[in-house]
Amino acid sequence: MIFNLKKSAALTVCLSTLCWTSAARADGWPVSVAGTWSVSANQSQGTLVINQPSSTLNCRPISGTIFTTDRIQGFYCPFSGNIGFSRINNGTTIQYYEGNLSQNGTVLKIGGSFSSILGSFGNYNFSAVK
Repeated sequence: MIFNLKKSAALTVCLSTLCWTSAARADGWPVSVAGTWSVSANQSQGTLVINQPSSTLNCRPISGTIFTTDRIQGFYCPFSGNIGFSRINNGTTIQYYEGNLSQNGTVLKIGGSFSSILGSFGNYNFSAVK
């Protein structure tokens, strides 16, 4: 009976550890999203450039540009694949983007939506490929 309890406890600890560690690795999201992406936002095509400084936070800061001239500021969470950033034009936030990352081999993709804050209010689709 004592042997079975020890064996059961050891199995529980082992399975708990496996479940915890595989959740962080098995999903396959990259640690960094830095680089140049082709972006499509409400049928507008352009470039998204993401800079990501080294960080150990669960959600890591990102910055860069979208559509060549507008700045972005936001976050990327490599343990969930979630990304969010504001599009800033002349110091004013004009749109907020939120999406999720997916990876197929070496191809990275983002799919999500953005909300227009100024001008044409609404929620629109966006996607990006690297």
